[in-house]
Amino acid sequence: MNSQTHSAYRTGSKKTKKLIRARWLEGFRLDDFKKVIDLKSEEWLYDPYWRKFLRPETLFGTRFESYLNQKPLGKRMRKEDFNLDD
Repeated sequence: MNSQTHSAYRTGSKKTKKLIRARWLEGFRLDDFKKVIDLKSEEWLYDPYWRKFLRPETLFGTRFESYLNQKPLGKRMRKEDFNLDD
């Protein structure tokens, strides 16, 4: 998660472990966590308002299943994707 979201959350914090364990006991597995991180990073990472929500308490909280079932946005175009010198 940290590399994907450019953050430095501690992997051993009690709060994060509690959130992950709660989702695990609901039947979600590692691939589900990776998918949520990927989906929400794609959507929020480059948005100044939403990027602050790329944190364990948001991603692994009560909305986890709805994030997991979200359809991918597709490639988001950024200024760097265009050659403006043509």
